[in-house]
Amino acid sequence: MDFGLVAALADWLDAGWWWSILQVVLGLGAVIFVHELGHFLAAKACGVKAEKFYVGFDAFDIKIGDRVIIPRRLIHFQWGETEYGIGILPLGGYVKMLGQDDNPGKAAEERERSMTAPGEGVDRPKLDPRSYMAKSVSQRMLIISAGVIMNLIFAVIFATLAFRFGVNYEPTTVGSTIPGSPAWQNNLDGATITKISGVRTDDPDRYYTFTHLREAIIMDSQDGPLEMEIVRPGNSKPSLESIIAVDELIGMKGGAGLKSLGVMPMLSTTLGNPPVLEGQAAEKAQPPLMAGDRVIQIGSTLIVNGFDMRSTFAKYSDQPVTIKVQRGGATGELIDVLLLPNPSRGLGLEMELGPVLAVRKGTPAAIKGLQPLDRIISIDGQRVGDPFTLPQRMLQAARESRMVKLTVLRADEASKREDGMSELQIDIQPELPEFAYNADARFGITVESLGVSLQVNSRIAHPISEHSPLIAGDEIISVKFELNARQSANKRFEGMEKEIDILEEPKMWPVIDSQIQILDPGTRVVVKYNRDNLINSADLSVIELEGWFRETRGIVPEPYQALYQNASLWTATKNGFRQTGDDATRVLKFLRKLMNGQLSVKHFGGPGTIAVVATAEASQGTSRLLLFLTLLSANLAIVNFLPIPVLDGGHMVFLAYEGIFRRPVSERLQLVLTYAGLLFLVALMVTVIGLDIWRFT
Repeated sequence: MDFGLVAALADWLDAGWWWSILQVVLGLGAVIFVHELGHFLAAKACGVKAEKFYVGFDAFDIKIGDRVIIPRRLIHFQWGETEYGIGILPLGGYVKMLGQDDNPGKAAEERERSMTAPGEGVDRPKLDPRSYMAKSVSQRMLIISAGVIMNLIFAVIFATLAFRFGVNYEPTTVGSTIPGSPAWQNNLDGATITKISGVRTDDPDRYYTFTHLREAIIMDSQDGPLEMEIVRPGNSKPSLESIIAVDELIGMKGGAGLKSLGVMPMLSTTLGNPPVLEGQAAEKAQPPLMAGDRVIQIGSTLIVNGFDMRSTFAKYSDQPVTIKVQRGGATGELIDVLLLPNPSRGLGLEMELGPVLAVRKGTPAAIKGLQPLDRIISIDGQRVGDPFTLPQRMLQAARESRMVKLTVLRADEASKREDGMSELQIDIQPELPEFAYNADARFGITVESLGVSLQVNSRIAHPISEHSPLIAGDEIISVKFELNARQSANKRFEGMEKEIDILEEPKMWPVIDSQIQILDPGTRVVVKYNRDNLINSADLSVIELEGWFRETRGIVPEPYQALYQNASLWTATKNGFRQTGDDATRVLKFLRKLMNGQLSVKHFGGPGTIAVVATAEASQGTSRLLLFLTLLSANLAIVNFLPIPVLDGGHMVFLAYEGIFRRPVSERLQLVLTYAGLLFLVALMVTVIGLDIWRFT
């Protein structure tokens, strides 16, 4: 059976997917339509003849030879004096008015076309009174600005409808943190951020989501430490803290990094569809788990949210647990489900443990004075062993209340050793972990019982299997997974068949290890490695590591979402204005940081990015799409009013000059500036489309 074909057909037959696409097409079309409608209505109100009204541009036919395959106009019809239509290029729209052309090179031709013939009592041609050029500066300003005004009006309308109907959103509660990140170091797991950079995230009159929180972190962290108000689990009293974001946690394709604290949103306790991951322990649960099941208890611990679930699983990672789920809604039956521990998987290799990357505040490691760049070289007098079994080994020591002796190398200027290091002996008491190790760590692993984040190198410290073709000291430089047909057809494994070049990302081994955990035992893995400056290749297989387990059980919870809804149309309208203002301010802030070099053009998204984000929002519900259209409308209004020739803002500058000096800008200067503006916009469009292609391939 061709699993790939089956998966592709399933996508095409998914009615929900098609409905999301249709909503996006209609929504984006509406944003363009209302912008052009503003120009059109203003032109009509000022008595200007509108010859064309198009959504999309009817620039050219698509041909093969002399045969037209797709015409330049998909739909068009004449109604009165105006031709209405949909053009082939879905990159905007336009209203063609008598006497107006965006190309100054056609100004003379357009003026000639808008002249009336001599009549009785008139011995020479004159401008048609219905020509755009015959109107006053103030009337032309109204016509030019009407598109932006209409976008802002409809941005308010979109937001008002969303808030009145109700919109699901992810609150600013942290579900987990990236190991070693500022959020991890400052114990933000499970915490709610109630204020950031002076803005309250819990204001009932402000729609503020986890996405907005991430944007605020990216924008405001450019100016220094982030001032935040934080409420941690089990503590209702907020604390005011200043945390510095870093720029290496969010890796964007193309090399554009963004500052981040390393926070991820909260998950719910309700299982999604599918409820479990294939090949993981949860798939063998008895009785089987089902989509919609709500976890309410693990062992004797009551579970309120996804953070509780992760934290509790961390304490019992190597033991079977009984979880209690509620099936069938709030009044459904309670079912006890036995969940076995999740076997750890690997390649039969013990990787080299790198230096300490970070230390979490208030943990045993912090109390004992462990520092970043320290290197743990032995534990209880023995070699460190497999770094990925360290969390379980320290958990066992915590259960036994057993002290652990760490031998640590630390840089010391006074050291007499050749490597400039001093050897320290640290006795440390591990504690039961409050947080689960995040297996999707980008740059490190955490040993929560100690409170340290550790680098894992791609150099082999010791081959576990005596039959391994690799030996200690070999450095793996690339990894390629050979997926079976079932895995290749599963979206979860999408992109995993590409070769991973570790030389490009030397800290990638924890990510590779997390991918290994979801592969079937026996999966072939081709590795290239460097031995004595010679590149070799070896075939390895994924194996289960007997007696070793991971904290994750393979349960798939849904994202935690709350409902934001205004009880009255008046409140929704008031908040619609506020949301539009917030979105417009966000765009201006981005442009300001772009101009001063704090952000890069690589952070722009093109049509592909807009389509992907819009479809994702539409899949979350119509209200989410409406709020995305609010943001898009505010974007269009601000960007379109920038003083760039060709854009409405550029026309407004020319009109302002004409109004002040009582004469239009010379045609020659207009021509030069317009072509310069057009060249800039074309270059920008090519850049963002190129970035889209780079991101999605």
